[in-house]
This record gives sequence, C-alpha cells and structure tokens, in this order.
Amino acid sequence: MTTDKYQHAPHKPERVLVNYTTVRAAGLKAIWSSMVSDRKVQNISSDFSQEPGEDDNVQDCIDFLHSIDLLSRGGDHRVVTPLNDDLFPDLSFEARLVYHLRQQQPPNDHLSRIQNVALETADRSVTLNTLLPEIKDGLDEYDFKWNSKKLEMWQSLSTQLGLVSHVDTRGIILNPCRRLLYDILDLHNRKKDSNGLYDGLSWIESNFFDVFETQTGTPRVHSAVSDVLENMESEDVLSLRGMSDATDAVTLPESVHNQNSRSVNVYELNSRPDSPAYQYPLIRFNQVIQ
Repeated sequence: MTTDKYQHAPHKPERVLVNYTTVRAAGLKAIWSSMVSDRKVQNISSDFSQEPGEDDNVQDCIDFLHSIDLLSRGGDHRVVTPLNDDLFPDLSFEARLVYHLRQQQPPNDHLSRIQNVALETADRSVTLNTLLPEIKDGLDEYDFKWNSKKLEMWQSLSTQLGLVSHVDTRGIILNPCRRLLYDILDLHNRKKDSNGLYDGLSWIESNFFDVFETQTGTPRVHSAVSDVLENMESEDVLSLRGMSDATDAVTLPESVHNQNSRSVNVYELNSRPDSPAYQYPLIRFNQVIQ
C-alpha cells in the first residue's frame, strides 16, 4: 500500500528489476548515501567507478535506484535527484529499500512478490530448485520468463538486505534478520503511536513484506517471522503479551521456544543490543562494493 506522500519517479528505465543481475545492495547504499543533493551522473560515476570508463555497474545502480523511486532523473538523464527522502527519514537504508520494492507497480512488483510465494511454499527454508517451479506457476503474468539466474538475483539482494539468509546445506532461510524486524516495528510504534502486534504486523505486510501464514479467523504469523519475534523475546529485546479481553490477537505457532501456539496482542521494544545479531548483513560482514 503506497502512502499519500510516496512519489513514483518519472522517466523510469524499461529494464525490469530482476534483470539487474550485477547490482549489489552495498553499491546501492553507497550511491544513495552520497545523494545529499542533486548530483550529476558523471560525478557519481567518477566517485564510484573502479577504473575510468568502466562504470556499467555504477550506471546500473543508479538506474535501479531510479526504478524503485529512491532517485529521480530528468528527461536528459544527466542529473539525479533524491526522491522520497522525507519518508521515514530515520529508517535504515536496508529497510527503506525493502519498503520501496513493496511500493512498485506491475511489472516491477515482482521482487517483492517472490518472498510471498516462498512463504507459501515452505515453513522456514526452501531451495532455489524447489522455489523456481512455484514461482513459474504463481508469478506467470509477467512478460519475462523465470529462470534460476533471476531467482539468484532476488536471493542475493534479499540476503544483503536481511530479508532472508542463505545456508549451503539448507538453501534460503526465510527468517528476516532481527535488525530489520526491530527497525520496522520501532518505526510503526513511533509513526502510529501503537504497540498492537496485529496492527504492527499488518502494517509490515502492507508496506514491507509478508508476515502472515493466514489471516482467516485469528491471524497466524508465519513460522519464519514468528521465530524471529520469539528469538528477540528470549533475548529481552522484545516483550510480547496476550490480553484476554482484546479482539486483535495474532497466533504465534509452535517453536523451539514454545511447544504450543499462543495468542499475543501487544508488543514492547526494549533497547536494541549492539551485537552482530542486531546488525544488517552489510555491516556484519563488511561487504565490499563490487
């Protein structure tokens, strides 16, 4: 759901997002962070190109940021301007990028929708080989053909943003990182002045990424998201409470923390620890811009 203030950039590139296979979140973040005001594309290329005249990847990063409304380019494409930087100004780049992917209109909504299909396909992890046929069947309305290379692009970007992770022995782990969930719940708490868990998770699903397994009856949180909430709870970073007289409860499924499902209504965030578990992958692994 797009907010009233959200602006879609004009003159967008025709290239669909999933075809930016060499784009990395570290490069996107570095270029976006340099945009304190309007900048000439030529100057950005000079700053971030590793060799003179070898700026294809920089151009791809600029085009990607333009396509998802973080930058705007004039008709001559010589100058880029920050866009939507007044929306959630304190939000981390990683969460902001996830938000912008969610706001895209067809056909560029596909990078956000892949995670939806992944959650419908598996509880906590899924391999690309398992996911690909599900994507071909569930997201078949686009003009392009799905293949492993396109899913690898989504996996790479989503891993760098903390939306998922990857383990060679299990494939794609669908749990979002603690920092991503913390930042968005904190934003919801401040923006909406609400600590209702259903309200918060519904807001996340509308604006960032899917979190529910089902919303029929009492909404049931997907186990991949519930795991993270309960991990944060066990570390005293998050408090979850159930109130018997409330009507907006959500169900947290069985987990290693709780052998039975439980109903929860209210959340409270405590201070965020300064530990690797509460950092984004780009910071945690000190990735190099490539």
